[in-house]
Amino acid sequence: MKFTVPPVPSSPTQQSTLNATANVLPRMSDSSDSTPNKKRRVIHWDPEHGRDNGAKRWTVLRLAAWILGGGLALLIVAGLAIRGIRLVVGPQFLRPDAVATSTTTDDPSLAFVTESKATLARENVANALNEMRRLPQDHPSQLQQLILIEKAFLGGEILLANRNYAAAYAHFTALGREIDAFSENVKLKQVTQKAYDEVLVRMRDLDRARDLAPAEFETAFADAGTGRQFFVDGRFATAKKQFDAAFAALDRAEAALKDFVDDNLRQALEAVAAGDKPRALAAFQAALEKDPGNEIGLQGLKRAEVADRVRALIIQGEGLEQKQEHAAAAESYGKAFELDAFSAVAQQGKSRNERLKKETALNAALADATAHREAAAWDQAIAAYERALKVDPTNENVSKALAETRETAQREAVKSALAKALAYENKYEWEQARGSYHETMELDPANTEAKEGYFRTGKMIRTLMQYNKLVDVAESHAQRAEFQSSIRSFNEAMAIKPAYLALTDRVSQLRAVLNLQSKPVDVTFRSDGNCWVSISNFRMLGKISSQTVKMLPGDYEIVSRRKGYQDVLLLLQVRNGSTPPIVSVACTLRASG
Repeated sequence: MKFTVPPVPSSPTQQSTLNATANVLPRMSDSSDSTPNKKRRVIHWDPEHGRDNGAKRWTVLRLAAWILGGGLALLIVAGLAIRGIRLVVGPQFLRPDAVATSTTTDDPSLAFVTESKATLARENVANALNEMRRLPQDHPSQLQQLILIEKAFLGGEILLANRNYAAAYAHFTALGREIDAFSENVKLKQVTQKAYDEVLVRMRDLDRARDLAPAEFETAFADAGTGRQFFVDGRFATAKKQFDAAFAALDRAEAALKDFVDDNLRQALEAVAAGDKPRALAAFQAALEKDPGNEIGLQGLKRAEVADRVRALIIQGEGLEQKQEHAAAAESYGKAFELDAFSAVAQQGKSRNERLKKETALNAALADATAHREAAAWDQAIAAYERALKVDPTNENVSKALAETRETAQREAVKSALAKALAYENKYEWEQARGSYHETMELDPANTEAKEGYFRTGKMIRTLMQYNKLVDVAESHAQRAEFQSSIRSFNEAMAIKPAYLALTDRVSQLRAVLNLQSKPVDVTFRSDGNCWVSISNFRMLGKISSQTVKMLPGDYEIVSRRKGYQDVLLLLQVRNGSTPPIVSVACTLRASG
C-alpha cells in the first residue's frame, strides 16, 4: 500500500519563495554534514520476496494482523508527512487554535484588514527579504536565523492563500521587524569583523612597543581573544566592546612608545647643542630603534656627526661678536649653519650679526647724505640715500628723505616742462603740448595740473580725429549722391568742431554742395492709369496718370507693375540745380507664358 501527502496550496509567489528556500537549505545541510563518507543503510522492501509459488490460505488471525499492521503503517506515514510539512511551512499547520489566536489579537483594526493591505505587507516583506538575501551571511548563527525567516515567510504565504488576511497582515508585519533586526545584525557583524582586523593590524604595527608596555599588550591580546570568541558565538555587540577595550590598551602602549621616543630625542638634542657627539648618536639611535621613520631622529643622526665642529664654529662666532667684528662673526655663524641647517643658535647668530653689519653701513651712508644735503649737493645726497636704501630697503625714514631730496632736485625741471606744455597748448599744438605734459608727469606723477593738461590735450586730439573722420565720411557719401547721409555726417562734424578751428576750402565746398542738395525737387510722374507705380523705399503712387512729388536729391528706383505685363524698373537721379525731371513709366510688354 502506498500513501501520498497532499500538496500545500501555493500561489506563484509562494512557489518562488519555496524555490529560494530550497536554494538555502541544501547549503546549510551540506555544511552541517561533516562526514563525507557516512554509511547509509538501504532497505529494499519486496513483499513478494520469499513467497513460494503456491497461494497461502487467509485465516482470521492472519487477516486481523494485516488490518492492524496496515492501520499502524497509515498512522506512521501520516504523522511523518504532517511533521515534514510543519518543518517547511511552520508549526501552525493544521492547528486552528493558532490561527484563531492570531486573528483575535488585541488590535481591533486587524478585523478589517483587507486583502490589498495584507498583500502590500507581503510585498514589503518580500522586497526586504530580497535585500536581506544580498547581505553576506557567512556566520552560522545568521544562516540559521535566515532559514527561520524563510520558513516564517512561507507560513505567511499559507495564511494569505487561506484568505486569513488579518493573521497574514500581523504575521508579515512582525516578520518585517525581524528582517530589519536581522539586517542590522549583519551590518554589526561586518563592523565587528573590521574592528577585529584593525586590532590585529595595530598589534603588529605596535609590536616594537611590547617591551615598553608589556601589561598593556597582554591586556589587548586577552581582550582581542575574548572578543573573537564572542564573535564566533554570534554576540557581535559584546565582541565589539572587547575590541574597543583592546584598542584602548593599544592606545596606552602607543603613548608609552611616544614618551620613550620623545625622551630620547630630547636628550639627543641637548647633546647636539653641547657638541657631545657620542651621547647624541646613542640617544638618536635609541629613538630610531623604536620609531625607524622618525624625521627628527633621521635628521638628528646627521647633525650628531658634525655636532663637535658646529659647536667650535659657534664659540668662534661668539668671540668675534664681542669684539664687534660683525662681518667675521656672521661668517663663522654662517659656516656652522651650513654644516647644521637645523641649528637655531647658528641661524640666530648669523642673522643677528648680519643685522648689526647693516646697521653700521646704514649709519655711515646717512651721515654722508646729511652732509651733502646741507651743502645743497643734491646729486651726491641722492646717491648717499640710495646707498642707505640698499643696506635697508624697508627703512621708511630713508625713503622719505630720498623722496624729499629728489623732489627738491627736480622741482625746477617740473616747472620748465609744465611751462613748455602750456605754451604749446596756447598755440593749439596739441601733440607737442601732450608730450610736454607727459614729461611733467614722469618728473612729478602727483602733479595735478600736468594730469589735467594731459587729459585735456588728449581729449582735444581725439575730437580733431573724429571731426576729420566725419568730414571724410560726409564727402564720401556726397560723391555717391547719398546726400542725406552726407548731410547727417557733416552736421555731426560741425557739432564737435573746436571753435578756434577755421573751415578749410575742401570743407567749405562740401558745405555749399550739401546746402544746395538739401532742398526738395518737384518730380512729375506720368503713367497710363493702369499700372501700379511706386518709388522704392519712399512712396507708393498707385495707379496714376500724372502726379508731382517733392523729393530730396538722391538716387531712386521707380517700379511699375501691371497684371499680365512685365514689370518696369527705372533708375532716377534727383539733383538740385538742374531742370526738374518728368518721369514716364508704363507696362507695355505682356508677360510670356
